[in-house]
Amino acid sequence: MSTRDKLLELANTLIQKNGYEGFSYADLARELGIRKASIHHHFPAKSDLGLAYCESKREAFSVLEAQILALPAGPAQLQAYLEAFSGCARDDEMCGVYAMLSDSNLFPPELKTAVSELAGYELRILADILQRGRDAGTLTFSTSARDMAMIVCNALKGALLLNRTPPHDACDHTVKALMQQLSTL
Repeated sequence: MSTRDKLLELANTLIQKNGYEGFSYADLARELGIRKASIHHHFPAKSDLGLAYCESKREAFSVLEAQILALPAGPAQLQAYLEAFSGCARDDEMCGVYAMLSDSNLFPPELKTAVSELAGYELRILADILQRGRDAGTLTFSTSARDMAMIVCNALKGALLLNRTPPHDACDHTVKALMQQLSTL
C-alpha cells in the first residue's frame, strides 16, 4: 500500500474516531512512523487531505451502491446499506461523512462543498434504495423517498453516536426498528 493510501486509511480511522478537527499531521506522522514533511508531500494542506478523503469516500459509496444493486430491491438492499455501517458501530466510530459535516463550518469553501456533495451523494443512494423498494412493494413509507432517506440516515448516524455509550447496542436496535418500520414483508 502506498504512503498516500496509508495516510487516507489512517485519516479515515481518525476522522471516524475523533472527527476531522480531532487529529493533526503530527498524529498521522506518529502513527505511521513518518515525518510530517512526507505527509505534506502528498497533501500540502490538511484541506487537501480532506478533499482526497471525500473522493475516497465517494468511491467507497460507489462500490457499495454496485453491491447493493446486485441484491433484490427492498429489504435486502436496505439491510445491506444499514449493515455497511456495522464496522463503525463495532469500533465505536462515527460515520466519516457526518463527522466531516460536524466540523464543516470550519472548512475552507472548497472542502465544505466537497463534504456537502458527499452527503448528498449518500442520500441519493439511500433514496434510490428506498424508492426501488417502494416500487417493488416491499418497503412502505408515507413521505418522499428523499425525505425518508434523511430520516433513515439521521437515525442510523445518530445511533452510531449513541452506540459509543453503554450498553453499546443503539445501532443494532435502530437498524432493527428501521427494518420493521419500513418493510412490508
